[in-house]
Amino acid sequence: MKHKLITFVMALLLVGSAMADSGGNSVYIDQTNADRSSVSITQTGSNNNFGDSNFNTGAPFVIEGNSMNLTATQNGMNNSITGNFIGGNSTTTILQDGNTNNTNLNMGNFGTSTGVYNLSVTGDNNNTHLNIGTTRDASNYKYGAYLTGSTNNLTSNINSKNTDNMFLVTGSTNTITTTQIGANGTTLTGGHNIDSTIIGSSNTLSVLQDGVTNPNSIAIHVTGNSTTTNIIQH
Repeated sequence: MKHKLITFVMALLLVGSAMADSGGNSVYIDQTNADRSSVSITQTGSNNNFGDSNFNTGAPFVIEGNSMNLTATQNGMNNSITGNFIGGNSTTTILQDGNTNNTNLNMGNFGTSTGVYNLSVTGDNNNTHLNIGTTRDASNYKYGAYLTGSTNNLTSNINSKNTDNMFLVTGSTNTITTTQIGANGTTLTGGHNIDSTIIGSSNTLSVLQDGVTNPNSIAIHVTGNSTTTNIIQH
């Protein structure tokens, strides 16, 4: 299995090199022990980057181990996905359709279990940053984000178990920042939950969930322009 995986990764590297020669696309993978991995990368357009350290965009892609499944599709030009996707039974899907979109992805410390991550971006100049389990156990998370528009910024920090999040954004120049810590729920009771829908432009949303014992849940629906919403749940 290890031999087959290395062969597959080498094939991806060769494809990335060929695309870089003809259209300025780049692919870089440093896989370590990626158990039972399924990796699929499609890049169209030009100057798209998956995680090539030669582009100096940050950490190159890594992909560590356990069950794993990763699909990354980029269309358009100048799109970038930086790296990590480290452990657990993860399933990750990233689709970017447009130009100059940036996803700086981290999927937590090695051994972070289960997890579902979906990200779909349609538009230009959108930025998404996801950090899971960088300071605390964040196992069994679910995360969904669907952005349609341009110049949106979504940053999520998850350091709590059994979180379940969904972000739906339609519009431009929206900024969303969320942080979830503490209150480690169970698979039966659930953990922190954020269900957010934003329709409009130039809106700002900030959510902090840091309950010590009980998980917090909130549904946020914003329709309009130039609003500011700050929520703290203890």
